[in-house]
Amino acid sequence: MKLARVLPAAALAALSLVPLWGTAQQASQPPLRPAQQMTPPAVPPQTSVFRPVDPNAPGAPAAAAEANAGVWVPRTITFAELGFTEPVVLGYPDTIKEIYLPVPPGVNLSGGSLQLDASYVRADGGRTTLVYAIDGAPVQAMGMTADRGDASVTVPVDGKPRPSGFVRLNIDWRTAVARENTCADARTPGNILRIEPTSKFVFRYDGSAIQDLTTAWGALPPMPNVQIASSNLQSQVYDTAWRVGVALERAGKRPRFRTADGSGAPAAAQPGMAAPVAGGSTEPDIVIGGQAGPKEIRIASMNGRPVIMVGAEAGAQAAGLFSQIWSQVAAGSALTVSAIDAPKSDSNAVSLQYLGAKPASFDVLAHADWNASFDIGAVAADGKGPGTLVIDVAASPSAARTPPVVSVFMNDVLLGAKEMEANGKRERIVAPVPRYALQTRNVIRVSFVRQLASDRCRETPEAYPVSVLASSHMLLDKIEPRGDFTGLMSKFANGGTLLVPQSHLADAANTLPRVVRLAASTGLSPVKAKFQPTSGNTAKVEGPYLAIDVMPEGVAEGVKPEQDRLFLAGTKDRPLLDVRGLNRVGIIEVHGTGDNVGAVYRTLGNTPPSMEKPIQLSGGNLAIMGNNGLRTEVNTHDPSGQGAMREAQPGLFERGYWWLLPLVILALFIGLLVFASRMRRRKAMAGDR
Repeated sequence: MKLARVLPAAALAALSLVPLWGTAQQASQPPLRPAQQMTPPAVPPQTSVFRPVDPNAPGAPAAAAEANAGVWVPRTITFAELGFTEPVVLGYPDTIKEIYLPVPPGVNLSGGSLQLDASYVRADGGRTTLVYAIDGAPVQAMGMTADRGDASVTVPVDGKPRPSGFVRLNIDWRTAVARENTCADARTPGNILRIEPTSKFVFRYDGSAIQDLTTAWGALPPMPNVQIASSNLQSQVYDTAWRVGVALERAGKRPRFRTADGSGAPAAAQPGMAAPVAGGSTEPDIVIGGQAGPKEIRIASMNGRPVIMVGAEAGAQAAGLFSQIWSQVAAGSALTVSAIDAPKSDSNAVSLQYLGAKPASFDVLAHADWNASFDIGAVAADGKGPGTLVIDVAASPSAARTPPVVSVFMNDVLLGAKEMEANGKRERIVAPVPRYALQTRNVIRVSFVRQLASDRCRETPEAYPVSVLASSHMLLDKIEPRGDFTGLMSKFANGGTLLVPQSHLADAANTLPRVVRLAASTGLSPVKAKFQPTSGNTAKVEGPYLAIDVMPEGVAEGVKPEQDRLFLAGTKDRPLLDVRGLNRVGIIEVHGTGDNVGAVYRTLGNTPPSMEKPIQLSGGNLAIMGNNGLRTEVNTHDPSGQGAMREAQPGLFERGYWWLLPLVILALFIGLLVFASRMRRRKAMAGDR
């Protein structure tokens, strides 16, 4: 029986490392009556109004709390907005799950409830129970007796502050069957619980508690509204807007850009997600170039809601301030950032703690995972990138004779594994990172698997603790500057240039979402990159670049788009691809090598793709994108994948030639004996003379 701690994709970037999978102990709990219900607390009436207080005035925080007391900001978050576009399914062996639901950190809640749309089927019978718990405390239990039925329920959520920024929902779906003996098979794969993406988390939070930028940033919804003055922006304001948008993408959020009158480019509704609000009723969460100093970042109020105001020239500073490493430093209501950068080290080793990871200990019954995520820009510098993962773990012994197995993954690519001794001491896994496994946003997963053992059925299997230790780190290696997306990402770590046509500034609400998605997908730094709008169709640029609907000078087009046609050159006699009639399709291609490598994006057809889903690029040099994200990625320089094959070429001993080692040692030993014999003869001959 396994428990999965599920953190949605939208929140994984914000919480860079948590144990996402774990195993619940068979701890005794107070029995709950079937179908036990709890009534959600009453919602306080919204009678007060959020009134702005000058943050620079003496005693501003206290005055703000007094002036805005009782301001409750409503929030509704669907499972689809959290990344659960498919139903959450529980059944053997995954019968227990934990889902992390984001809330403003350290802020009082009110009227919180989880409205779960669920159904079940029972093909294996038995005594089936469904228990919901909030932050480890059971709040509801139901017994299922029918072959199929509705399991929808409203689960109350108390209003206490959550310093972690997450409400932990535990779902326990279990079946007990009668067995003739203790070793009989008790598995029930036909008993399934299904929770739909339309399920939603409804709550209100205390707006008066938003007193600093750190809390305000943590209180943003999964799809924050970013307000700009109009669709026709000045260069500085557009520059700030795309940088803030990329910072939101790196935090696992999907920004929606709106003009002050409520117009803009609404995000397409996803399955189970309510349609975006149109018109002036859309409330902003971030305002670009509003009533703030040009280089200031501050908290203000708008229509009774706290919002983050970013000055027209403070885009790079805001992106750096709200990065993973510095977000907790924004403990003020109005800040002016003069300088901000990520700390660098000359060492070739980087601790995972530097990347925001935290050592963790948790219990494992059958299977548990420890996850961490990082941007490649956080470690790629001076031509170096991730080369080897060194993971230190420890596990306590158990009654099982089969040793636990630990496996290390990056972006779902298995890098290494070993059987553990499980004696409570440190054990190390050294896992080389192949180039093809790298992406813009990388997820490290350390998986523990234990064999369920009961000592010939005389014992009940219990969970045992394991730890991922603080000494875990990453070794950096030189990344060969190839003309692919991985090589481009390593170049963008030290800067780069974003090129857009001047016409994009005159249609900001429609072009900003595309610019932000492409900049985040290619790893362009929102802090260090330069912004260069161009008046013509071509532009001159030096160093690494991302050109969107602009062709840099001196770039030979390998892909030739002609309105709705995609032409990809192949041999002299025959093209690789020639297609007409395309629409809502975009292509991005890497050009050049060395220091002048860059990516060029162009739209095919009359309508650009909306790119609703995140785009993960890796070892290719050409990608084709549509409304649902990446359609395909290829390497036109190496279409057969010979480079990846050479990189994964096994060494001498990996081929099974380990038996040659004693022969080599024996040959060396014989050689030394022959050499010594000859030296003795020479000395003897010299003595005779």
